[in-house]
Amino acid sequence: MPPEILPGTVLRSFETIARQIAALVQTDHPVGSRLPAERELARRFGVSRPTIREAILSLQMAGMLEVRKNSGAYVVSRQETPEVRALSGFGPFENLQARRMIEPQIAALAAQHATPLQLAAMAATLAEMRGDHARGLEADAADHRFHILLAEATGNGVLAQMADQLWRGQIDSGIWQEIHRYMPMEQYRKTWLRDHEAIFRAVEERKARAASLAMARHLANIHDALMTTTNARGRAPLAD
Repeated sequence: MPPEILPGTVLRSFETIARQIAALVQTDHPVGSRLPAERELARRFGVSRPTIREAILSLQMAGMLEVRKNSGAYVVSRQETPEVRALSGFGPFENLQARRMIEPQIAALAAQHATPLQLAAMAATLAEMRGDHARGLEADAADHRFHILLAEATGNGVLAQMADQLWRGQIDSGIWQEIHRYMPMEQYRKTWLRDHEAIFRAVEERKARAASLAMARHLANIHDALMTTTNARGRAPLAD
């Protein structure tokens, strides 16, 4: 029996699907058996492949599954219901979906309302990113600050708070942290720096549509990087 879900509890997307996959394992898949392909699971449960990846990775972290590179996800335990609620935060794909709905509009508004002082602060964060990358660092603090400055430039405090929560939600996600361990960040630094520079340039030039498109492109690049990493690494779900 799965643990009781208390009234008012909101299950994360990956958590809901993880519970369904766990039930499938307990009824149809003995230890050592391979789960159906990711594409088939996505069709079966009516969700996206990224959600399946998050669910499988959460079950791997909970000890039920093992993902083998170029092979698939295998059952290593049929424990009654693995505990995935202890994982912090939402799944990174779920969080990124929300960012893709909100942040392009934030960038467009920033292009219309940013003050010279705010533009100067954004430029300073880009310089900080370049310096961090030159030292082989991830520039997380500067990246975070850039997105918050953009949101503050809209003049809307609610959007600024939402941007902060969304950015932190991704970095604080237990699944994101697991993926990040295997993510070759040095391959993406130049792309993501160019993305931020393109966003800033459009905002500085007061081109709202260009700013929105640049932000959308940046978030799509993050999505593609996550998909590539979770497809290629033995600790993350395979694509097929």
